[in-house]
Amino acid sequence: MSEEKKKILVLSAAVGAGHTTTARALVQACEMEHPEAEAVWIDSFDLCPRIYGKFYKKLYNVLAGRFPHFYGYCYDKLDHEERYEKPRGLVTLIDTLFFRRFLKRVAAEKPDIIVCTHFQPGDVVSILKRKEKIDCPVGVIVTDYYMHSFWEVKDADFYIVSTEEMKAILVEKGFAPETIHVIGIPVRPEFVAPTDRAEILEKIGCMEDVPIVLTVASGWRKRGPEVTVEALMNTGIDMQILAVAGKNKESKDRISALKPPSGVELKIFGFVDNIHEMMKVADVLVAKPGGVTTVEALAVGLPMLAINPVPGQEMGNCHYLQRMGAGALVNRLGSLKYHLRAILGDKARGTQMRECARRAGRPRAAFEIIDLLLKMHREGVRR
Repeated sequence: MSEEKKKILVLSAAVGAGHTTTARALVQACEMEHPEAEAVWIDSFDLCPRIYGKFYKKLYNVLAGRFPHFYGYCYDKLDHEERYEKPRGLVTLIDTLFFRRFLKRVAAEKPDIIVCTHFQPGDVVSILKRKEKIDCPVGVIVTDYYMHSFWEVKDADFYIVSTEEMKAILVEKGFAPETIHVIGIPVRPEFVAPTDRAEILEKIGCMEDVPIVLTVASGWRKRGPEVTVEALMNTGIDMQILAVAGKNKESKDRISALKPPSGVELKIFGFVDNIHEMMKVADVLVAKPGGVTTVEALAVGLPMLAINPVPGQEMGNCHYLQRMGAGALVNRLGSLKYHLRAILGDKARGTQMRECARRAGRPRAAFEIIDLLLKMHREGVRR
C-alpha cells in the first residue's frame, strides 16, 4: 500500500493579483518536483459571501487607485503594532462571521502544514488554531519587500521573507530567529525554465540589435497607459516598445492611435500569457512596481523603471529596487529620457543593472519554499 501524500494547504486572498499568483506558483512547484506531496490551493474570498468579498476588494482598489495619498497615510499610520491591534481585532471578528465556510473547508482538508500568501487568511486561520480545530504548523509568506505590521500574524509558526532586513524587523518584534526563513517571493516556473532568445524574438517580431522596452498596463497618475507609451516614443532613442495593455480594450485602442516616430517600433498587445518571454528578451521594464511585476522582473534579471507607485507597499518595492541597484523611481515623465539613456545608451551601466537585478532575484523561491515546508513537516517546527 502506497504511503499517503503529505498535504500542503496554500491559502490566499484575491486582493490584487499578486497573492493568487504566488499561491499558484507554489502549487505548480510542488506538482513538478514532489510527487510524494500534494499542494491544495484555497482562496478565502471564494468561500465568503460575495457581497463582502466585493466590498473588501473594492475598498482597496478605490483607496489605492483614487485616493493614493490617503491610502499611503493610513498605511504609514497603521505600521505600528499598538495602533493596528484594535483595527485588526475588529476586522478578525468580522471575518469570523463572514468566513465560516472558509474555516470549515480548511479544517476539513486536514492539512499537514499551512502556508498563507496574504495576512488575511493567516489571521482567520488563527481562530482555528486557538480553538484547536487544526493541529498543524501555519506559516506566512510576505509577498512585499517591506515588513509592514499588517503581516504580523501572531499565531504564525513560521515566516518566509525576502530580505535579511525583514527578518531583523521581525526578530526585533519578538519573533524567534529560527522561525524566520529568508527565501524570497514565489514566481511561476516559466520564469525559471530555459528559453531560446532567438526563438522568442521571432515569435514576437522583434530585432536583436535594437533595444527592447517593455511596458505593462501602466498609466501615469490618473491618465492611461498611452501617456507612458507616448513619453517613451518621444525620448529620442531608437527602440522597440512592447506595450501590454492587459484586458482593458479602451487602453489598447488609445495606444493603437499613437503614431511612433522614425526609429521607434511599437508593438501592442492585449492580455498575454507569455509575459515571462517578453521579460526575458527586454532590456528594461517601465511599469508600476506592483509586487508580482517587481518579483518577476528580478527573477529574470530585468532592470525596472518604476513609475507612479502607490504610497505604501509599491513604494516599498521601489525602494528595494533602488537599494539593490536594479531599478530607479521615475516620478516625472521628463526623467524617463535620462534613465532610459543610462540603461540603454551606456552598455556598462545597463549590464551592471541587469547583474544587480539578477542577484536580487530568487527565481527558484517557489521550489525552495516547498522543499522547506516538507522538511519542516518531517523534522517538526518549533511552535
